[in-house]
Formats: sequence, structure tokens, C-alpha cells
Amino acid sequence: MKVTIRDVAAVQAIRPVDAALYLRARGWAKKESAIERASLWSYGEGDDEFEVLLPMDVQLRDYALRMGDVLAVLAAAEERSQWQVYTDLLTVTSDVIRIRIADPELSDGTLPIEEHAKIAQKTRDLVLAAACAATERRPVWHKRKPAQAMEHVRRVRIGQSERGSYIVTVISRVPPFLHAKTEQSFEMEVPFERQVTQTLAQSLRALDRAAEHAALTQEMEAFDQAVRQGVNANLCDAVVGLWGDDEAQRNLEFIFSWSPARPPAPDTVRRVALSSDRVPVIREAGTQMREREPLPDFELSGPVVKLERAEGAPTGRVTVIGLVGDRQARVMLELADEPYHLAVQAHDSGRTIRASGTLTREGRGFFLRNAGDLVIEEE
Repeated sequence: MKVTIRDVAAVQAIRPVDAALYLRARGWAKKESAIERASLWSYGEGDDEFEVLLPMDVQLRDYALRMGDVLAVLAAAEERSQWQVYTDLLTVTSDVIRIRIADPELSDGTLPIEEHAKIAQKTRDLVLAAACAATERRPVWHKRKPAQAMEHVRRVRIGQSERGSYIVTVISRVPPFLHAKTEQSFEMEVPFERQVTQTLAQSLRALDRAAEHAALTQEMEAFDQAVRQGVNANLCDAVVGLWGDDEAQRNLEFIFSWSPARPPAPDTVRRVALSSDRVPVIREAGTQMREREPLPDFELSGPVVKLERAEGAPTGRVTVIGLVGDRQARVMLELADEPYHLAVQAHDSGRTIRASGTLTREGRGFFLRNAGDLVIEEE
């Protein structure tokens, strides 16, 4: 169905510079013209030639009418609907990520309000995981995130939802590429905004391949190697969250539309599909990546269930059952004389203790290194 846009306010939202960047990226050529406050563009040759007169001043009284003509000619030249061309004009200086969630329960394009809130949060987590990986490759990012990554997430926009099961549209603006006519040759640095989206595309493709390899071998090696491509536990958690609970049979598809104002490399990833059978593997990989990495500034709280101290030893060992992630686990602490006696008091009275330190995974259990600030919690 061909859609014609007649809304004046909608057409006026198209900015002249964005339209010029769009025309240039699509192969249109700017022609010499004496017309003031407008530029003449052409595309094709002979009987297949198209021309548009692009208004360059939004204050023109007939700006919406002239821009509407541009929209109509572009739609005809590209054999697309005006709505499709209009959407691309509004995002010509943006990389657009479409997250398609294919689920029979979402086939009408709607979803429960609680689920909407969760998908929005996990979409943010997905972008933040990629932004962190763009600054440094790590298996997991804990509470402290890079300031550059946090600032990028604040600038990312969410577009209107699209039909097709349920589609979340993520819009990341990138500065346009400008050619410099100079005798010196140098390579332009890729803007951080583009680096983040590229990292997300690469890491999702690497995640899919790692999940397939791990399912066949039952080894974590593929995920460990995928860290170099931007995979981390935060990415795994975000993808699993987009899938929903274990009863859902969702397939996820990530479609990347790169800004024509800054053309990407020919081999840039444009689509990654993740089927629902990847969920258990990715969830477990994310858990292991998180548990194996030391967690600084971890706050432990729980009851003391075991005390160990050899006669005359300067330190003693205490085992506490506390919350690690989303599950209860046994955590061991090595304490000097005074905090050890506090732990004994808590054990004898059945009260809980609280301490902070660096949490590490050792064998099947956890160890809180450099434990400090130990106190007995109030009942």
C-alpha cells in the first residue's frame, strides 16, 4: 500500500540539510541553479531522469508544499511509499537498530504494560553493554560504568514502535562524514556513536556463534574468545531479558540501518537473528562470566553458618549464606581477631552480619577477599 503524507507539520519536520545529505547519499547530483534559498538536484538520465527543487529555508511560506513535492518525487524515483522515504529522511544522520521480537502473543503489535517496561529496560541495558565494550573489552561490567558509555546512553532515542510482531526502534545520531580536500592523507577517527553501534552488531553476531559452538561442545571457550568481539555478561543478561521468561518461545532479530550520511564499511553487519533455543546457553554463559570475574565493593549480608579457627591462629574463617546475583550462595571470609569475634557473636545469637570486599569465585563457592566494615545487623 502506497501512503501519501499530507500532514503539514509532518512535512515541515524534514530539515533541509538532512534532505540534502539524503539526496547526496542516494546518488543525486546537485545542479547549478540561480534560484535563491533552494537547490536543484537530479537523478538518472533521459526519460528516467528525476529532478527536485529542495527548499533550503524553513521560513519560506511554501516550505511544506515544496518539501512535499520532494517527498513525492523521491517516492516515485525509489518506487517506495512516501512513509518509507519520510522515515529515512528523519533518520538520515542516525544509525537505526530495529529489535524485532517475534512471539505469537505479540502478533497484534501490543504487549502488557509490565512487559513493555521490561523490554524498555533491557533495550537500554543492551545499548549500555555495547557502549561499555566500545571503551574496553571485559567479560563483565559491574556497578561502575565508563562515563562516556553512560553519556552515550542518555543521548540514544527510542522511535515509534513498528508492526511485525513487536519492533523496538533504537535511534543513535552520528555526525555526518565530510570529505576534506587536502594533499595530506589521514584516516578519520570513527565517532564513538558509530563505534557503539558497530560493537553491538559485532557482539550480537559473535554471541550467536558462541552459543551455537557452546551448545555443541558444552565448553565456555567460545564465549571467552567472543569477549574480544564485545560479548560480555551484561550483553547476555540483556538478550535473555528481551526473550522473556522460560515459557516464551520468542525469536529475536536485530536489523541495523546505517546512516547514509556516514557510510559504513561494505562488510558491516546488517542483521543478526537469535532463535529461542539459544536462551539457556546464553543465560548460563552470562552467569559464569559474571561469577568468574572478581566483583569489587561487594556488600555481603546474611547469617553465619560456619566458624573455623585453629588454636592460636591470628585469623579465622567464617561462612555466610548471602545473596550473590539472584540466588543464595555460601561465601567464605577470612577475618582477623576482632571481626572474627563479632561473627561468633552473630552466630551464637542467630543474627546476620554485613561486610564488604571483593567477591571471587573459588571452586563451587565464593570468597570475600579483603573483607572489611563488618557489623552485626539490627534485628
